Amino acid sequence: MPRLLSIPLLLATCALCFVAGYKLGKESPAPTPLTAAIITEQAPIQQLTDSSVQPPVAPQAATDQPVQNSFAVRAEETLQTFFDKDERKLVAQILEVTADSLKIRRQADGAELELPVAMLCAEDQAFAAYLWAQTPTKSNSPAKSNSPAASQSMEDKIWDELFK
Repeated sequence: MPRLLSIPLLLATCALCFVAGYKLGKESPAPTPLTAAIITEQAPIQQLTDSSVQPPVAPQAATDQPVQNSFAVRAEETLQTFFDKDERKLVAQILEVTADSLKIRRQADGAELELPVAMLCAEDQAFAAYLWAQTPTKSNSPAKSNSPAASQSMEDKIWDELFK
């Protein structure tokens, strides 16, 4: 009999504590920023700060300008690090830019190779498009008519050649 009575008593106590906490939380004002700063100063745990974190960009300033500026800075570098879609890395110097490929000189052995833009990760594809847009003379090369299976095997062959 005491066990049957203790379970409802426990549930009623929990419900009353919940209701009381809810009402007290609604009645007390939210901490002000000044109070939060005081609490932070008195806290025994030190706050981690990262000095390299940039302040958020205002929505009106968020345009393609910063991206193009980073591409312009990257284009000035002699050696470029490229990544493919499988996160494989290749360090090379860009010799020539076309609409669908880059002629590069691999740093490891100095071999000159054609690197299809389609094999690169999205960021490197955007960088290659930026370089192509900056090229003063563009020749309209006809699109290649390879089947997807053939181009996939061609990409594998090229990457195998790149990573000898």
